Amino acid sequence: MPIIYSDLIWRLVKRQMLSMRTSIADQATHFEVFTDGSLKAGKGSWAFVILKNGKLFHESSGRAKKTTSNRMEFQSAIEALRLLPQGSEVTLFSDSRVLIDTVTLWMQDWQSNGWVKRNRIPIPSVDQIKILYQLDKSHRISWRWVRAHSGNIHNDRADQLCLLART
Repeated sequence: MPIIYSDLIWRLVKRQMLSMRTSIADQATHFEVFTDGSLKAGKGSWAFVILKNGKLFHESSGRAKKTTSNRMEFQSAIEALRLLPQGSEVTLFSDSRVLIDTVTLWMQDWQSNGWVKRNRIPIPSVDQIKILYQLDKSHRISWRWVRAHSGNIHNDRADQLCLLART
């Protein structure tokens, strides 16, 4: 025997089905982030390119004085991740081994040790690393190293944005 819905119930069921479809689509959103940092002649710059489901979503860059190359690498990731909705699924690509290793190998231990290395030596750029720690916890991030200047168009674009920001 078929189910017969009143007009009101049918509209409610239809609305719920549409909201379920929307939430499933939202869950399927995936961001790819390509970051770069740079330092030359005392001028630092950072840049990122964000793809949403494979299409350009956003790109940006900035600069700083009295900085380090690693701080610019960290800043590029911070700036990009801050733009994304909380809980986003992200694959972040960087040509900085220091950034990737900091987040994937060392950061958890440093946090457990009170933000110092095991030998009690202070951690350089700990202010940024603490921010990265929080951002890493607020998203689902897969951190990936990519070789610099290897023909990856999005990584090359982030590098280009870095150069432009420095000039």
